[in-house]
Amino acid sequence: MIDPTHTDSVQWILEVDKCDIAYIVGLFDAYDDFAVVRTLDASRGHIELMASPDYVGEIAKLLERLAEEIPVRILKN
Repeated sequence: MIDPTHTDSVQWILEVDKCDIAYIVGLFDAYDDFAVVRTLDASRGHIELMASPDYVGEIAKLLERLAEEIPVRILKN
């Protein structure tokens, strides 16, 4: 039986300008298997990043650099 509380991924919930969602999706798509971006609420600019725990450090660095370019607020990590 699979344990529903076990996860093989790390999730971040972000708030961004809704006009930047497509840019962020494209950015993460460019890094194959780096993270999956899911739109939670487009009208509020809420997105979720899902990634392997192996990439936590790299994604944190990417989010720091992204925040220098566009407004990014981490709601949950």
